[in-house]
Amino acid sequence: MDHLLEIRNLSIELPQGRRKPPVKLVEGVDLTVRKKQNFGVVGESGCGKSMTALSLLRLIPEPGRLAAGRILFEGRDLAELSESAMERVRGRDIGMIFQAPMTSLNPVIRVGEQVAEPLMRHLRLSKKAALAEAVELFRLVGIPAPDMRVRDYPHQLSGGMRQRVMIAMALACKPRLLLADEPTTALDVTIQGQILALLGDLSRERGMGLLLITHDLGVVAEMADEVGVMYAGRIVERAPVRALFAEPRHPYTWGLIRSAPTLDTPPSAKLDAIPGTVPSPGDLPQGCPFRPRCPEAHERCFKTPPVIESAGADGAREVCCWLAEAR
Repeated sequence: MDHLLEIRNLSIELPQGRRKPPVKLVEGVDLTVRKKQNFGVVGESGCGKSMTALSLLRLIPEPGRLAAGRILFEGRDLAELSESAMERVRGRDIGMIFQAPMTSLNPVIRVGEQVAEPLMRHLRLSKKAALAEAVELFRLVGIPAPDMRVRDYPHQLSGGMRQRVMIAMALACKPRLLLADEPTTALDVTIQGQILALLGDLSRERGMGLLLITHDLGVVAEMADEVGVMYAGRIVERAPVRALFAEPRHPYTWGLIRSAPTLDTPPSAKLDAIPGTVPSPGDLPQGCPFRPRCPEAHERCFKTPPVIESAGADGAREVCCWLAEAR
């Protein structure tokens, strides 16, 4: 089996006190990341993408909690590990690039020392050896004058450089799985392209699995082998990337694709937009969560939430929509 990560029926909930039922932030998520595969999770803000990524490292912000599911990493269920065992997994076996590099980096510690910390903790390197390795990691991720930059504080670096520091930190112990949560947010297009190329190169060279969290379909098209489209805490469509763009099966996927500009889109053109917003986890509509925004909703969508089912003979894709069979 070449499965690196298997998530089965993952559910995350937020308690609301004794008299109210908990709010489901993420519910029934299944996905698999194979060795050397780039798996993209795409959706609007508030869909549960980042919460799903944080749950894999057992970093769900309190009072949120893992309510159900299995998180199998190389056959071990991370949901059942003790906290001390999870500390050995974080940073060593699974690395993570967090969404906001300025708030994820400690502002009063030099960036070189922050990258050296996991090397000292997990690989037992001396501080001198770890700092020397940090210089090489800075060089690997394309930071100029790395022997000087390791002495800088986060505020002395540009946004692109801080993001590269985060990548260097995540890659320090050569993890087998890398979680990248919006790795190109707030970066200009040139730097964004460099970061994506870097992640793709490192994934191939090191044989890592990559779970890429993003709202950008362009990033998905460039980087992912397989895609899971997430809406209101649920995976509503999963497919190989080419099949997803060639023939989207869920109305939400189709709406996302139509609302994204392409190279052929005239500057004055008005893009199609999905009406409305993602519902609050505590105020989901009856029936299908996407129903109030769906142009194809019919009577059944108002009554019963759809279940995700295979949408092809080979089982390579799944879709959670009552209209999928007809489509």
